[in-house]
Amino acid sequence: MPKFVNSLVELITASIDIINTPDVHPSQRAPAGLLEGVQTPEMITRHFRNTLLHIQAKKAAAEGTPGTRWDDVDIVGALLKMGLGAR
Repeated sequence: MPKFVNSLVELITASIDIINTPDVHPSQRAPAGLLEGVQTPEMITRHFRNTLLHIQAKKAAAEGTPGTRWDDVDIVGALLKMGLGAR
């Protein structure tokens, strides 16, 4: 799980700026309604920020608990890019 989550977070972090670029060709944008209720660049960004905060909360709750894999999930770079700081 951590490897998959890390790869996905890295991909979204690297691509998040593209959704706010006005000169992106429509064929490169995600189709409207790809995620139900998440259709505008602002909504996509907010959804990603909330996902990062959720992962951060899971990591904090699992801290010190042996056998959890949340320690292997790395979101520090994404938190910094999204202006959330690495708490």
